[in-house]
Amino acid sequence: MKNLLLTVVCVFFTYTMSAQSISVNDWDNNGILEYVKYSDKGVKLEEGFLLDGKYHGRWTSYEENGKIRVVAQFKYGKKDGVWEFYNDNGEVTHQVVYADNKRVSASLIRYFE
Repeated sequence: MKNLLLTVVCVFFTYTMSAQSISVNDWDNNGILEYVKYSDKGVKLEEGFLLDGKYHGRWTSYEENGKIRVVAQFKYGKKDGVWEFYNDNGEVTHQVVYADNKRVSASLIRYFE
């Protein structure tokens, strides 16, 4: 019932705020929801998983052109693990490591020819 309510709220929010669409599914019927958000042009903008209404596991954000912008990790709604940020060429520009919602380290990555 909670999942159905979340889906209804997401759909209502989508239609009232913009032309973006959101898909929320529990394919395995295990309580972990797959969340995918699309632009009004059908381009995937964000995808990840929800557990009890909180971000959980790998989340990926995309640019309007479909390229990856950020790959993030969550654990029960908290930042946890390596986050990677990408440039327009698809290269990792920097990484941030989180543990229990706190930044542990950050590194800048440079590419030379």
